[in-house]
Amino acid sequence: MTIVEKLPDERTSRVTTLLSLMTKPTLVLAVAWLVLTIIAALFAPILAPFDPISQNPGDVLMPPSGKYLLGTDDLGRDVLSRLIYGTQPTLLGMLIAISTAAVIGIPWGLVSGYVGGWVDLTLMRFVDALLVFPGLILTLALTSALGATLENTMFSLGIVYSPLVARVVRVGVLSVRNRDYVQITRMFGSSTMYRIFNHVLPSVLPATVVQLTLLCGLSVLAQTGLNFLGLGVPNPNPSWGSSVAETFRYLMIDPMAPVLPGVIVVFTVLAIYRVGDEVRDLLEIYSR
Repeated sequence: MTIVEKLPDERTSRVTTLLSLMTKPTLVLAVAWLVLTIIAALFAPILAPFDPISQNPGDVLMPPSGKYLLGTDDLGRDVLSRLIYGTQPTLLGMLIAISTAAVIGIPWGLVSGYVGGWVDLTLMRFVDALLVFPGLILTLALTSALGATLENTMFSLGIVYSPLVARVVRVGVLSVRNRDYVQITRMFGSSTMYRIFNHVLPSVLPATVVQLTLLCGLSVLAQTGLNFLGLGVPNPNPSWGSSVAETFRYLMIDPMAPVLPGVIVVFTVLAIYRVGDEVRDLLEIYSR
């Protein structure tokens, strides 16, 4: 008899589900891609064959070869090295945006949903007011006020995303705040903070984690667009967005040049969404 057969039926079902997830080829590919991206960001100085900002006038627009695996750009810089180094600001910017959205949005939604009344009404009107504005325009306005750096740009993006997180958290709080296991703690004299952080918050975390996962993909796309516009990573430092923008200078000479950085961005976003789907399924299993 195997170990799985000795487990209780409920736990056996969970183990079987977890094992089935590991056999899904799209999930394995998504996880492998994200792992490679993280490794590239952490070990870029080791993995990159050349200095990403070093110009070589004698090797301008070189095709892929043994020396330059992905060729060079119009300034003679190695494309592969710039893409490898570009993972660093991409992942850092995503973490800044998601952390900002979580730090602002989760308490926002908790207070609004749990307190209710005029507090809920007031806080949700702020949510509606922020969501009325186009996200990119609001991000550009905040970035202009704070300064066009990567940290400020992604912090501004996190502020724009925070109402989305607050709304998801509020909906979850409204569904659990009056349940018996929460009200019983009130009868035993537990404080409001104790009920919120020990009973309400754990119940709304699954939906919140899924929402943050979706926002990770959106933040990568938004960061690429903002870097394309010159907001975020300053030139000549590499980023995926700037790689797309730089290729437009010689688009007529090499029409395929923007494809590679664009494909990398698309693959990264799809991998994040694929992992997010499985995270949602896992959270549903463990919440039963």
